[in-house]
Amino acid sequence: MDATIIDLISGRELPDSEDEPVRQAAEARLLELGYRPEQVAVDHCRQVETAEGPLPVKADLLISLEGRPALLIRCARGSLVSREREAVAAARLIAAPWPPLSAVYNGETGELLETASAKVLAEGEQALPDPAALAQLLAQREPRGANERETLQAARVYRAYGFISCPGQCSV
Repeated sequence: MDATIIDLISGRELPDSEDEPVRQAAEARLLELGYRPEQVAVDHCRQVETAEGPLPVKADLLISLEGRPALLIRCARGSLVSREREAVAAARLIAAPWPPLSAVYNGETGELLETASAKVLAEGEQALPDPAALAQLLAQREPRGANERETLQAARVYRAYGFISCPGQCSV
């Protein structure tokens, strides 16, 4: 029988994987920072139609504030830099308007990125902002979605990362 884990945010039973402890560490940190479970979506999925066909996009964690997506978090072991483009691409595809902030988190440290520019805004333990800091960052950014060119580029990047990593569970 396959091993399972009870998700901290959703309370659902999930298949245990190599990256699941990283997500659970991120969820524990978010709860510690003061987020309420209803603000954090686990395995949020969206189907994006592209010229190459439908593309299921998944956010490991998606934080919403004030009724809009605010921060997409990609949780994975290892190098943060190698996941930056994947996180930004996922954020540009996961919702319209897109979450203005993206993050990568490896269970110990993270990077906070601006989705529009892919610029690193914070690193280390401060990479995951508390709800008040996230609300301030959100207030400084106008809602925006990807234009056709940005969507195409984001889909190509996201599809490439999906090809080189293990497929996630995403049924839309």
